[in-house]
Amino acid sequence: MSTLRNISLSLELGQTILVGRNRTPAEITKIEYFEHSGEIVLNTTRGKRKALTFALIEDDDFDNPADRFR
Repeated sequence: MSTLRNISLSLELGQTILVGRNRTPAEITKIEYFEHSGEIVLNTTRGKRKALTFALIEDDDFDNPADRFR
């Protein structure tokens, strides 16, 4: 594992992300920043999530997941 020197993350309202162990799709409805703790919380259609506890959807053109391995 390598050490990162910086990271840039762009999230917007209405964006679909994957949450939970089963990576269920959820839409971002609100983004909150708490100054005292420095915490960023994403309100989604599947509940609240702390920032960086989700997965982004890949922009693949595969309609069928099995096509990825063909």
